Order: sequence, then C-alpha cells, then structure tokens
Amino acid sequence: MKTRFVVAPTVSGHDRETLRLAARAHADLSALDYDICEIKPGEDMTAVIVRDGLAGVGCLAAVGGDGTVSAVAHEVAGKEMALGIVPAGTGNMVARELGIPLEIGSAVALIAKGGGLKKIDAMQIGGRTYLLNAGVGINAEVIDQTSRLGKSLFGRTAYVGTAVWKVLQAKPQRFEVTIDGDTRVFNATDIAISNCGILARALNPNGPEIRADDGQVDICVLCMKTPLEYPWYYFLKHIAPERVNKIMHEIPARASVKIESAKAVIVQADGDIIGETPVTIRVQPRAVAVIVPPVRAG
Repeated sequence: MKTRFVVAPTVSGHDRETLRLAARAHADLSALDYDICEIKPGEDMTAVIVRDGLAGVGCLAAVGGDGTVSAVAHEVAGKEMALGIVPAGTGNMVARELGIPLEIGSAVALIAKGGGLKKIDAMQIGGRTYLLNAGVGINAEVIDQTSRLGKSLFGRTAYVGTAVWKVLQAKPQRFEVTIDGDTRVFNATDIAISNCGILARALNPNGPEIRADDGQVDICVLCMKTPLEYPWYYFLKHIAPERVNKIMHEIPARASVKIESAKAVIVQADGDIIGETPVTIRVQPRAVAVIVPPVRAG
C-alpha cells in the first residue's frame, strides 16, 4: 500500500523536515512506500490531489490542521482508501478525538505500521466533506476573528479571548433549522453541528455523548437572552436542569440539517469559514476509513 502525504502550505519548515526524516526512516526499514505532495500557497488542495492522480495509493495522509484533514478526507470518502492523519495544525481536534498521536514522528509510525481502521461519519456541505463540526453564531465568529498570527503565537488558547468577547457581544437571531425534514424556529446565539465530541463537550459538558461513528450528527442550539446566561448555564445544569433545557437544545440528525436566517450570517466548518447562510449539511454515515491506534485487548 503506497502512502501519499499531502502537506498543507501552513506547515512549518521544522515539521516538514520531521515528516521527511520519519518517513525516510520507515522506508529504509521497508515498512513504508510513500511520496510527498506539498501544496503551495494559493493552490486548491483538492484540485492538486485530483491532478496528481491516486493510482496505486492506498493511504492518503493529511499533514496539517483540521481544515487539511477535511480536504484530504473529501478525496477518501466512499473510496477503498484509508485516511492517515499527521497533526500539524493549531487544534488538531480530529486527531485528538480519534486518539492519533500528536507528535509527527509517532503519527508517521502509526501510518507505517498500519494501525487499525475506524470508519467514521462525515458531513457534506456544498459538495465538500467535513469531519469535525460546522456552525453559525458565536462558534463561526470566533473562527472568523481569531487571527492566524494569534494561533501561531498562542495555539488553541488564542480562541479563548475571542470566544469570551463574542459571548459578551452575542445577541439572539431568528433561525429556521430543518432537521431530517422537520423545521423548528429558534432565537439563538449559536448553532453547532457536531460529528466529533471533543469540542461539543467544551461547549456543553452536560450534553449527550457524541461519537464520530454513530451514523448521525448532533445539533446544539444555544438560546441566550443575555450574555450572563452562558456562565449561568454551567451553574444551573447541576441544580435546575429544567431551566437549562430552555437555554440549550440538543437534537440529533441522521440525514440532513438546513439552517436559514433572515440576515445572512457566516458559516464555519472544521475551523474554516466556508460561506454564509442558508447552508445544508448532509450526513454521510461511515464514509471515511481512518488509520487509528489499534484497540488494546482488555
């Protein structure tokens, strides 16, 4: 099985060299047949992958952050091909969710040794594939207004200050949300559609279990009237869950989610701004086979 490493243009020179050394070391042991595709700034990653062709490639490995992982997953979805992940971004949330090593050398070793295969669900939005989450409201505005410089300097903590500021500024907006054909209206400050649980648990630790392989996505609708209700929610969840249910709504979707608003608002998916409302998310059950650490007996 040949592995092709697809390297995002944002990956640092140090991480590129670490990748090359690790891949070469496993190739020298005849444990890895590979090549490296380095995406240049301004190039469309999907177009480059298609241009280079996938003949003989059994594993397409994303080297970068969550946006890179989703772009590479788009070419793997529905094919007899595995997705490898070499985390080299800011959040690396898909890797964290699946237990993939965050150190580049260890991630390459996992791909070289084969690991195990886990088929996970995906979301299709505008003809593209996403694995982690999507949303409008606070979560999209935080992505939009956290600078790349801030992320490079402060990592994931760069999002925290922006998130606090956005919560303090948040005002409810009217959204029509159609879930598997059923339309509901919310005055909401945030709508998050989650396929993986790691980010959803941070927003809503009292929410349902969210797994990447359960054949559904989970919608969380936050309906704050004032910014104070957000911290108040964390307090109320222990003593007055009936009040919490009026602030936070959780609904699963097995087929599709459509979000509409009177005023167009930005939409994010897997950490990138991808457009504005209206937006439709289609669920793709078990669409992507990812190389993950093998499950230990017992």
